[in-house]
Amino acid sequence: MSSNKEKIQSLILDNTYINWLDNFMKEYNSIDNTYFLYNNKLRDIDISFINKLKDLFIELNKYVVKNNVEYDNIFGYILKYSDKNYYIYYNGEGFGCNLVSDTYQNIPFIDYNSFRKIYRRNMNENFKKLDRRVYETLISTDLEKINYELSKINDPTLVSGIGGSSVVSEFTAKVLTKKNHIITHNTEPRDFKYLDLSLYKNVLSCSYSGNNYGVELSFLNDLKHYLLASKKSKKEDVINLTYKNDDIEKSFISLAATVIPCAVMLNYYLPVYNQHLIIDYLDSYKFDFDVNCDAYEIFTGIDSSVASKYLESTMIESGIGIPIIHDKYSYCHGRSTTSINNNNVAIYLDTHKELDKLLLRELPKYYKDIVVINVSSNSPLGEYDALIQSMYLTKYIAEQKNVDLSGVDYSPIVKKLYKYNKDL
Repeated sequence: MSSNKEKIQSLILDNTYINWLDNFMKEYNSIDNTYFLYNNKLRDIDISFINKLKDLFIELNKYVVKNNVEYDNIFGYILKYSDKNYYIYYNGEGFGCNLVSDTYQNIPFIDYNSFRKIYRRNMNENFKKLDRRVYETLISTDLEKINYELSKINDPTLVSGIGGSSVVSEFTAKVLTKKNHIITHNTEPRDFKYLDLSLYKNVLSCSYSGNNYGVELSFLNDLKHYLLASKKSKKEDVINLTYKNDDIEKSFISLAATVIPCAVMLNYYLPVYNQHLIIDYLDSYKFDFDVNCDAYEIFTGIDSSVASKYLESTMIESGIGIPIIHDKYSYCHGRSTTSINNNNVAIYLDTHKELDKLLLRELPKYYKDIVVINVSSNSPLGEYDALIQSMYLTKYIAEQKNVDLSGVDYSPIVKKLYKYNKDL
């Protein structure tokens, strides 16, 4: 249920309002004052959102003025969404909405996607707030409790995450392996239906919200369940590893939702609490190369997989580039053909081994450019640093391509797939 205090800008940004309007109009065809007076069947959210038509009208008015849209009728605007035209109007007594044709009167048509863009969260602003958000989590979270629960995980453990949280689960698995000296395996939620779970004793699920279908899938078993999230699970059989995050980042590629739980896990890995060290690694990194290429070939291995997983996930989800992941040694055995047939950029995660030196010496002959990310050590600290560098690399690519990672225009198929919760 939406709060009455929830701002229309946020509801526009995440498509909550337009999706409600679309569904409501399918059932009722129009909105006018009659609903306020006589319809007792409406849900609370319907009443709340009908009241927000005034707010939507005001925002449409601001858009028209700001963009110098010519119009004769100041009492209505047509919001074009998908194949439908919503006439949002003021009739002197209240606000309403009707579905209309493309030829409806002399009223400005406003494309919804163009209208929505003015409410996008700013990528640069979210990068600026990253260190403060991590700091506030570290000082407000009961880290001792989380560390205590993590220290008791002493048996083979599956770690799971989906989307951006798969980066967190990759990092978490490595911390547990290094710190607790146990066997861990980072896996996708769907894999739980096909893995031999008898080999493991625990599952630790990573999720910013803590309540998606991936978490549910990972807990459909008799293993001991742990949840690393910003919100607690209400299930009795779940051990909550809950970090506090009051300044919620509303963004398509959520930086804070990735870095914050990694920072919490890094705190567990470090021998003593050192929030300043964790924060210092969040400093910005500069890049300078031509981003126009056919694909990005990412050179990595198990010792730099957190950063490469982030790069792959972010490039695919944002559309800023096509990633190709190479294990460095596998590249030596036939994976080099792509580079001589395409105009590609190499992103090299340098762990300073002899193979790294050889590849970095030879690759410039075959690639448009080589971007090097330094992996300072084979430890969670080194991978945390490489992750931050990778984030700033995607920021640079996005800026050069005029893409805001905080407000990506995703494919329409997301509407059908994102909340899928049936057989896998």
